[in-house]
Amino acid sequence: MPWGGRTWERQARQTDGQQFARIAMEELIAELMYAHRIEVNSAAGTLTYYKEKQGRLQRYRLYRLGDQLLLDLPEGTAVPLASCVEELSFYPAGKLKAGEVLTLTLQVKRQLLRPQLRSAVVAKNLSGEEA
Repeated sequence: MPWGGRTWERQARQTDGQQFARIAMEELIAELMYAHRIEVNSAAGTLTYYKEKQGRLQRYRLYRLGDQLLLDLPEGTAVPLASCVEELSFYPAGKLKAGEVLTLTLQVKRQLLRPQLRSAVVAKNLSGEEA
């Protein structure tokens, strides 16, 4: 393959990797934006949050299993949000307080590329209520 073709293929792979990371981060932010309660367990690499549904707080949990980013639903099933996830972390640990900023770091691996994204969210509905 000519040099220009190899460069194009490499750039296309890089773009794919970045797109995986962007999609995953958008899903995370969308899920957490309206949470009523958020708890980060750094040791387990999980984030548990509660959203109101039909007047009740429902529990959701984000975690990584292998290279999949999974979301546990209140019904007990887990659905994949993204693939090719190499690293996922949340800061700060513990229960988030109203107005506190949650920082998310996500790294995906697509062939030899490892784009990393970092974003932050302030949940609009955080309260002191227990689920």
